[in-house]
Amino acid sequence: MKDTSLSADPSHIALADLPERAGTYPDIKDFAIIGDRSTAALIARDGAIEFLCLPHFDDTALFCGLLDARRGGRLYAGPLSAGRVERSYLEDSPVLRTCHHVEDGILEVTDFMVVGNSGEGRQLLRLIKAVHGTPELGVSLSPRLDWGADLPAFDTADPHIWEMDFHGTRLRFSTDVALQAVAPGTLGGSVRLTEGERRYVLLQTLPDGADHAPHAPMDCKAQDHALAQTLSHWGQINLGCKPEGPFKDAVMRCAMILHLLHFQGSGALLAAPTAGLPETIGGVRNYDYRFCWIRDATFVLHAFFALNLPDCAEGFFKWLMDAACQTAPRLGVFYGISKDQTPGTRELLALEGYRGSAPLIIGNDAHGQLQLDGYGSVLDCARMYVNHGGSLSQREQDRLRGYAQSAMSDWTLPDNGLWEIPGPRLHHTYSKAMCWMALDAWIDLIDMGAVQDDPADYANEHKRIRDHVLTQAWNEKRRAFTGALGQDWLDASLLLLPRMGIIRADDPRMVQTYETIKAELATGVHFRRYSDGVDGIAGREGSFVACGFWAADYLTRAQRLDEAEAQIAGLLQGANDLGLMSEQLDETTGAQLGNFPQAFSHAGLVAAAIALQEARSTTQ
Repeated sequence: MKDTSLSADPSHIALADLPERAGTYPDIKDFAIIGDRSTAALIARDGAIEFLCLPHFDDTALFCGLLDARRGGRLYAGPLSAGRVERSYLEDSPVLRTCHHVEDGILEVTDFMVVGNSGEGRQLLRLIKAVHGTPELGVSLSPRLDWGADLPAFDTADPHIWEMDFHGTRLRFSTDVALQAVAPGTLGGSVRLTEGERRYVLLQTLPDGADHAPHAPMDCKAQDHALAQTLSHWGQINLGCKPEGPFKDAVMRCAMILHLLHFQGSGALLAAPTAGLPETIGGVRNYDYRFCWIRDATFVLHAFFALNLPDCAEGFFKWLMDAACQTAPRLGVFYGISKDQTPGTRELLALEGYRGSAPLIIGNDAHGQLQLDGYGSVLDCARMYVNHGGSLSQREQDRLRGYAQSAMSDWTLPDNGLWEIPGPRLHHTYSKAMCWMALDAWIDLIDMGAVQDDPADYANEHKRIRDHVLTQAWNEKRRAFTGALGQDWLDASLLLLPRMGIIRADDPRMVQTYETIKAELATGVHFRRYSDGVDGIAGREGSFVACGFWAADYLTRAQRLDEAEAQIAGLLQGANDLGLMSEQLDETTGAQLGNFPQAFSHAGLVAAAIALQEARSTTQ
């Protein structure tokens, strides 16, 4: 997939900090991602790296221009004149190739994070080539400390190699374009290239104890080796991933995104690699998504197995079981991706926020909430894991038994629900249904011989929860299962009830629930999470991308396959030119909203597309 829109005019990029190109912000959909499963960089269409945390996803951002166009900092490598832009990923890998068609030629930039270099730290490499003509290349570097609050001090004895200290990590920038200080905390330089001429920019973290003396320039052979090594690595990962059906290309892109967000330092799966991208432009819904939410677990593990990524599935499940120890016997709402990720929140006062969306908070304060759906998510993960050949240690069995017992005792409690709704706790329908699924999964594990327990101890409560949900959550006035018992508001997560197995998709109550939700929460193929005003938070959020895929999943289970296919196809129109999706979408303008790219959205597509393909196969 390629995009051919015009880039912004970067005519003075090499000599100043980039968006004083007017202090403007790219659309969220304009970003691409590269990464190495330890961190990731977001690259705007014009070639500016606008977000990168180092050395890991959950650390401080070295560049955060997408959160403040003037003060956030970035790394640019591209032409010094405006032009048409084409970009694509190479070979289903997070290696991004961007071609800038400008008046004096064509400049090609290949961006990737080098993998397979164990012990050498993070390496972000930008390879630049004049494909045609004599384009002028500009390089601008403006790293920032403490989320834009402070400027760096550079060390250099060579205009091609610059170093700095970054919150305990030593960084080196090396390039064969001579750089000079052009403003406080900013380096810049430019060179006119001849056809076929190449340049590079390398950003790397230096391991503790490494020789910090300047190194020789990176020659073309070393550049080509790094690229080939990275492409080979991703090719090996993709060997077993062979999706079929009309959406196979989109599913392969999801595989890349989910793999990128699977943190190799622990096995956790980030909700998204960014913090602070707004759900409403100019609003207050600006959250940090560099955590792993328990609610996501069942969707993520299902996607890994469906994509035939068993190593990812194994690593994620083992992380999930270990992370849950932190809050035993209850489950937390979310967990840090590493043990060093500290709880609590902090407002970033130095940054204005994306297009003025503030406050800008890092960390997340939902950890104190009660969300009962987590029990079903974790126990369903265990069931999937065993169904795919995994075995549970005695310690894991004991922990899972505790979660089953907690679901059995806690399901009658009110909670904050899947959507972390603030205010008084309610008896959320989804939460109670997931407690039913927790017991359903535990009974299955007993029947499979994966755990030792007596299913009779759980059978009565298992039936009681189902009966309670199907009778008490049904709202005759609304002709639907509603978001909470005794409430009238609607919740799109209830489209997942057939997926859980608590009710058939063709049950008249479920059919009517779908139609009511579609009538009130949907604009075309796009579904909002719940009725307006439920959360009491100022501003109206966009449609929630995953909910649209849940609608497709429902339609497939109801054997409305043509409708399901049209639903998925319509949702994919909201992805960007590279097939990437954020958390939400403004259904009226098509603008992507929220943190980007969002694991939940991509996992939702995987589930919907593969379920549809399987249903098509069985009906042929």
